Amino acid sequence: MEENLAGDGQLPDERLLRLNRRWSEGGTGLLITGNVMVHAQAMTGPAGVVLDADSPLEPFTRWAKAAKSGGAAVWMQINHPGRQVFAEMPGVAWGPSAIRVDIGKQSKRLAQPVAMTEEEIADTVARFADTARLAEKAGFDGVEIHAADGYLLSQFLSPLSNVRTDRWGGSLDNRARLLLDVVRKVRATVAPQFAVAVKLNSADFQRGGFEVADAQRVIAMLAPLGVDLVELSGGSYESPAMSGRPADGRAP
Repeated sequence: MEENLAGDGQLPDERLLRLNRRWSEGGTGLLITGNVMVHAQAMTGPAGVVLDADSPLEPFTRWAKAAKSGGAAVWMQINHPGRQVFAEMPGVAWGPSAIRVDIGKQSKRLAQPVAMTEEEIADTVARFADTARLAEKAGFDGVEIHAADGYLLSQFLSPLSNVRTDRWGGSLDNRARLLLDVVRKVRATVAPQFAVAVKLNSADFQRGGFEVADAQRVIAMLAPLGVDLVELSGGSYESPAMSGRPADGRAP
């Protein structure tokens, strides 16, 4: 989910506070926010929220307080869209490889990505950790690292979007390296009692893509890293299984 309710400066405003206050006071036990982007130059749309080193913390502190007003815990879902950005959006379109999202006749609406450099990969790991640190400082109870639905970490996991031949591509161990590095960095940055979850595709639901057996192996890789919960999703913009429309006809 992405609420698309950011106010000025890509910050949460009263609309997001009111929404989360209502959910919390309705008896919800745990709220997980929609996408909060770790990179202000990488946005899925103009109304997305960003939390990075340049963001003022006070709006996020108010957001956490509103979400917890009825007794709920609240986790921030943190994400980088990678290549799943629209062509008209300013900023960067990064991916593991320079392969555009294929949605048929509408493909040109999505940006043509460039393959990330080692420096950009390292910077992205640091950005996830910075956002997690700031979320904890603002009063959130945990973060959910988004590695599903065709966003950047999911793109690295999928052999359809990751055709690199360096240490970030090829084998599943290599394709999972970015996710594992992000998890390690986040876990080392936040307090032990601060929850760290991962949202992971059960499969891409595309022939030749990330499969159930891959997901099982990645979950086993995550197990010793202090991950508190894995949420399973599926698909991407190319195969929107999360909306019940997988490209290859299999049920999510």
